[in-house]
Amino acid sequence: RGATIRANTPVRAITPVPDGAEVHTDAGTFHARRVVVTSGAWSNQVLREAGISLPLTVTQEQVTYFQPRQLRDFAPERFPIWIWHGGARDCFYGFPIHGEVAIKAGQDVGGDVVTADTRPFEVNPRSRADLQRFMDTYIPGGAGPELYTKTCLYTLTPDRDFIIDTLPEHPQIAVAIGAGHAFQFASLIGQILSQLALEGEAAYPLDTFQLDRPALTDPNFPASFMV
Repeated sequence: RGATIRANTPVRAITPVPDGAEVHTDAGTFHARRVVVTSGAWSNQVLREAGISLPLTVTQEQVTYFQPRQLRDFAPERFPIWIWHGGARDCFYGFPIHGEVAIKAGQDVGGDVVTADTRPFEVNPRSRADLQRFMDTYIPGGAGPELYTKTCLYTLTPDRDFIIDTLPEHPQIAVAIGAGHAFQFASLIGQILSQLALEGEAAYPLDTFQLDRPALTDPNFPASFMV
């Protein structure tokens, strides 16, 4: 049926109405029978009028692209995607050469707590130095020179699991939050959200990712962001 993309159009709120929902934007208000919300760090802001307030932590993370000395050693067939856990808070990850003439590496949940609207965008020198020390120690052949470093946002739930559900009081509104590790599951999450939007239910069990789980309802739930 096609779609209309409203680029650079901030959504200010989503309001449930008897026959669907209204999406309030800077370009006007749009009505839909069903709405899928994947607004990450802005989720609480846009869902406030639907009575939703989630215990989310937003952090600014960063990744660095390194140019290896020997490119062939870091081709996908010779250098796999990797994740390294070294302690309670030390987790680094990386990818082979793909797209750029460089490998990509970063620290998981190594950044500072921010808000979506006030994040600084600048590279954090402390996090950059931590990553460089790790690369120099464990992957020295891929430790530089740096091509560039860029930042992104994580929107973290206390248990680091996804949120994939419809709102309890307003099932016409579906919401998904990836908790900083959903990209590799994007095709499946997209399929589930399309099922929720078109059929009202998913063909997959979603108990672990629902809004009524203790991590989201118990204010004393101990947050743990390592996966």
